Amino acid sequence: MKTIMVAKQKGGVGATTLARELGVAAAAAGKSVVLVDLDPQGTLRGWWNRRTEGAEGEPNPALAAPPPARIVEALGELRASGADLCIIDTPPSVHPFLGAVMRLADLILLPTRATTDDLEALPAVLDLVEESGRPFVFVVTQAAPGKSRLYDDALPALAQRGRVAPPLRIRADFPVAAATGRTATEAAPRSKAAEEVAALWQFVAGDLARARKRAGVPAS
Repeated sequence: MKTIMVAKQKGGVGATTLARELGVAAAAAGKSVVLVDLDPQGTLRGWWNRRTEGAEGEPNPALAAPPPARIVEALGELRASGADLCIIDTPPSVHPFLGAVMRLADLILLPTRATTDDLEALPAVLDLVEESGRPFVFVVTQAAPGKSRLYDDALPALAQRGRVAPPLRIRADFPVAAATGRTATEAAPRSKAAEEVAALWQFVAGDLARARKRAGVPAS
């Protein structure tokens, strides 16, 4: 099982959107996915409940919401269950249990908006990520469509500290789809939002495949 952790210092950066869009994209690619909601706000759980209300059979993505104190044990149980991919949505700010989760992650995603306030909030969580020694990438979220000076200025600043994945821009399709427990790739498959999710998933899947190769595990 591969594990992706979505870590952030500030709320409101689109981390839950990132987690559920990637989770559904991975499931559509044939992966058995489990979403883990560690955020007390429970936004991911609320979306998943809307998605699965009245549904029959085993949902994919599935959902787990263990107490943060049990997250390491819970990840072991998920690995034993045969899941292919686990995506963990964490609360904002730096919490004591985050370091242990980071050390178990195959890839850490750091969503951030391209504003000065958001970029200045990154070092607290970024320092913890770098201490973990695990691979990480920045994902710029909620960037304005088209030409954006904020986005263009943020890219070199982020690139000084790490790699930058394809962005998820401000698109109405994300919240509209979420209202009915869906994702942009499902509700608007030909939209710009869906294109951006597909590009981001391709980037992330490539990273995970390279991680499997380094570990000597055949790609599934």
